[in-house]
Amino acid sequence: WPGPSWSRMVELRCCGPEAEPLMQAASNGLMPPTSKAMPSALCSVHAAFVIVIIAGIAMSIVDAVLLHFWWVIPIALLVVPFLFALVYTTMILASPQFGMWSTSSRLQIPLMQHPGCLLSRIVMPWINFGQGLNMCSNAWCHKIRENLGKTYVMAGMVVFADFEAVALTLKSTQVRTQYLGAQPLTNVPKVDRAIFILGLANVEKGNLHEKFVACFYHYMFNVGFAERVKSEKAKRFWDQLAEDYKNMPHGQGEQFYTEDAKGLRGFFIRYFFYVMLETDTEDPAIMKDLVAMMRGDEPIGYCYLWPMAIVNWYGSIIKAVDNRIFNSAVMSKFVEGEERFGSMTKLELTRLTTCIMRLAAITGTLQLAKTITGGLSMPAYADMDKIDVVAEWDKLNLRDTHMLENFCLEVARLFPPVSSVHHIATEPFSVVLQGQTVDFPAGTKILVPTNLAMTEKETWGVNVFKFDPTRPDLREKNMVFANVGKDGSRICPGKNLALDTCVEILRVLGKVRRQ
Repeated sequence: WPGPSWSRMVELRCCGPEAEPLMQAASNGLMPPTSKAMPSALCSVHAAFVIVIIAGIAMSIVDAVLLHFWWVIPIALLVVPFLFALVYTTMILASPQFGMWSTSSRLQIPLMQHPGCLLSRIVMPWINFGQGLNMCSNAWCHKIRENLGKTYVMAGMVVFADFEAVALTLKSTQVRTQYLGAQPLTNVPKVDRAIFILGLANVEKGNLHEKFVACFYHYMFNVGFAERVKSEKAKRFWDQLAEDYKNMPHGQGEQFYTEDAKGLRGFFIRYFFYVMLETDTEDPAIMKDLVAMMRGDEPIGYCYLWPMAIVNWYGSIIKAVDNRIFNSAVMSKFVEGEERFGSMTKLELTRLTTCIMRLAAITGTLQLAKTITGGLSMPAYADMDKIDVVAEWDKLNLRDTHMLENFCLEVARLFPPVSSVHHIATEPFSVVLQGQTVDFPAGTKILVPTNLAMTEKETWGVNVFKFDPTRPDLREKNMVFANVGKDGSRICPGKNLALDTCVEILRVLGKVRRQ
């Protein structure tokens, strides 16, 4: 079962008061376990699973003896567990579709309490995958909170949607695993050691997460970055973006937002790979390799999401982008063996950058840029989808950078590009779920939904679902980039580039609209 081992948990419990941040929450947080051990698996669905298997095997043995069909026995060993697991998985995944949210939540509890049991090993990966995809939908997440409150189990994770608990987690050190929010990942970048910064812990002093992030930030945003942002080549990219907006249909779902190598996505691929890596994205051959991986949403699944990426169908495409990054002008300045960067190698940074560009830089910023310019509608919940973002954009003073930033932050508050983050519980705990106190073991995955924290009425007021870029404390309480205002232990290293680029998009395309 993926996740830190118990010995690792014991080690982490000695790391100080931040070892398990949610234990410190004054309300809606974790509590000490009610007992020293989890409830017995014999008193749960695991016992039923074993009984059904034994019964199936016994019946097959009887058939074999009476009818001499000995081949029935091995078939029973395979089919009976599969059918039981299939039915149980279907019940968990289908229950929310019929409004039975609490049923889905309760059915997952015994699996999470005993992750090493066979039934858990068979069922949980599919629950992680199926409901993890559902939880990418902000409207779906809002409906869960509406039905189950701020604390519940979903996608094989314990979810805490309380603003205080989310803020405390974002400010604290965390143990992670290979997840993007609620979605399990596979095929993440590595060389001879783990380098995927979204899955590395930042608990111990001098941890590799901090050193790798520092390395990424140094080469992507320091080595000539400011000069490239102001260069003539960058200006050509902005001019082309304005021309595309003029000449291409730019309503929701129209060409400006759907083209891969032109329009908004084409701009992001050219601009980001140039300003961060000094890649010559005016070279058609280079753009062909980059677009093959950065186009649409399908490559994300086949590159990194479990189970689609297990077979690595996009391996050659990933390798082609690796080669373009490895041979970029910025990477030619790489210095090997620097201790301040955890002795990260050029190949390690290359593979990490390829993944981060696909999962976060292009995908997340593009969603925000689409939403602020009317290319995507707001979530279909509490009339948010009726907000006319374009009309609000047309009212803005395009010279007022502060208000343009607030506009982006308010759009992202209601429709964040990243809806949640996760961490791993470093010790056993209990939590109240639908009025009942439930124990969970160390190693349990905990989901921290920033999208729900940013739409909590107790924190943001009764007009929480209304669009208001002048909202009090918008900047101080915003969690768009895994931050709480200016605070956070794992703030997105590309935060400034993403926000500055979206502000400039509002300004450049806003001028086109007003012409």
